[in-house]
Amino acid sequence: MEKMVLPLSNGVGLQSADKLCVSIIDYNGNKKVGGRVVKSHKKFWDAPVVRGFTYFFKGIYLYICAFFLEQSFDEKETKQVKTTGKINFASSYIMLIASFLVAFLFGFLALGLLPSFLFDKAFGYSSYYFKSFMVALIRVAIVYIMLVLLRFLPFMSGLYHFNGAGNNYMSGKDGSLRARTYPLNFLNFLVNVFIFSLFVVSLIAVNINFIANFFINLAIFLVCIPLIYEVLRFLTGTKYLWLKDITILTNFLVYIKPNTTHVEVLMTAELELNSYNDFEKMDKDRYSMSALYAEMGTKLKAGERFDQSDVDWIVATVLGKNRAEIKLVRSVSQKEYREIMRACERRAKGEPLSSIFGFVEFYGLRLDVNKKVLSPRMETELLVDEALKKIREYDLKTALDMCTGSGAIAIALAKYSSCKVSGVDISKQALQVAEANASKNQANVDFIQSDLFKGLKKNRKYDIIISNPPYVKSGDIEKLDIEVKKYDPRLALDGGEDGLDFYREIIEGAPRHLNKKGWLFFEVGVAQAGKVQELMEENGFDCLTIIKDYNKIERIVYGRIGK
Repeated sequence: MEKMVLPLSNGVGLQSADKLCVSIIDYNGNKKVGGRVVKSHKKFWDAPVVRGFTYFFKGIYLYICAFFLEQSFDEKETKQVKTTGKINFASSYIMLIASFLVAFLFGFLALGLLPSFLFDKAFGYSSYYFKSFMVALIRVAIVYIMLVLLRFLPFMSGLYHFNGAGNNYMSGKDGSLRARTYPLNFLNFLVNVFIFSLFVVSLIAVNINFIANFFINLAIFLVCIPLIYEVLRFLTGTKYLWLKDITILTNFLVYIKPNTTHVEVLMTAELELNSYNDFEKMDKDRYSMSALYAEMGTKLKAGERFDQSDVDWIVATVLGKNRAEIKLVRSVSQKEYREIMRACERRAKGEPLSSIFGFVEFYGLRLDVNKKVLSPRMETELLVDEALKKIREYDLKTALDMCTGSGAIAIALAKYSSCKVSGVDISKQALQVAEANASKNQANVDFIQSDLFKGLKKNRKYDIIISNPPYVKSGDIEKLDIEVKKYDPRLALDGGEDGLDFYREIIEGAPRHLNKKGWLFFEVGVAQAGKVQELMEENGFDCLTIIKDYNKIERIVYGRIGK
């Protein structure tokens, strides 16, 4: 019994281990979250049969805790009734309680008198056992119809929507039949216990005296609790899906497909529960980090752009903190929330973070970027890593970054080695960006405008040449993700018909600009490593090596000139 979801009329409670977290959406549409520590039970209470009682009574206890937590979020708002014709949450609960009382009185008449009346009208005189069986069926049918009608009451829909979100969460499905038939959700458990115990009590039809009847029927009810729990527990874990699907007959009564808001409220509770060991009261004008992350996750997943590192990067950038520091932040201001969500919406549409904020972090450096330069990727840090290893191993003195762009590689080499570094690019606008980045990062780099080696002095040589040239096939550029083809300059992408044009020119020209035993390093595209290695071998390079990136893709190729 690791987790339990407790749907509320305007939110959800999520219990795990010794913590209960409640997340709600208030009258104004704001998400609020809080929690409390609850006493954990001993392993004995999870033993077969006993665990059914544990689930039942713990669920009721947690519901009471969740209700009072929910009311504590904003006492003033929940106590007053709005005058706009809408009903607030406190009055909703009053109506809910009143409805249950009316339902109880109606049920007393409908379940106590109506079944016998209907049986007598339909069958007249019959045997005692047949009458008990038919009355039991009629009572179950009446209860089922009453529960179906409850689905259409406005103040019950919130409860069932949030229960739907809980079913999706616990089943790992998203609105599918498998989610609707998740057997062991608490509301479905209660419905099954009530219906089955009602059937058994009606079937046995004990008639001794009031006190004896009460205690016998109570005993029947208590026996039904662990029995129903074990059946639903089995169905939850069974590999026979057709058996699990049977529970849609009762799950249907307490499930309405949730929308995005219901899912976000539940995710807020989960994030709060997993992120913090304590619960602190949130200021009224603040927005919880848990709610923020849940909302960001929804938007980015809808745009198929979700990446946890992107989420952290957006939040950290807006708040002016690093990723480690934001783990300690519990809430943001409304202004910060709006800035973060604006950035998140742009990211969801495919705009890269570097374009949104105008800079990127690369190898511990902050580099400004724009549409005139390619934004350096994480894979390129691996290229710098490998180059620095060789620079330190062989005490290399001079380095050339070919196709430097934003200057990322050249600046990183200058900052983290004793090499005298030069950077070459054909674009004057790119070199302006690179020079500004070198200045901001206090890196000494000699930037040269040149079409590859054509603008370099013939006698100028280097110990190592590093390049991340354009390597996308011309015909594939329009097939690229919008994040690349719209926001990165075509000049930095187009590698010719087969994507290898720049590799050929650099490999052919490199021997004339490398010192004896000098090194040539490349970043390459997918499935290009073998071809680049062949080109290097044909042009006199040896010690050829291929390095895979973080995704096990052959990404780095390097070798040493053999003469």
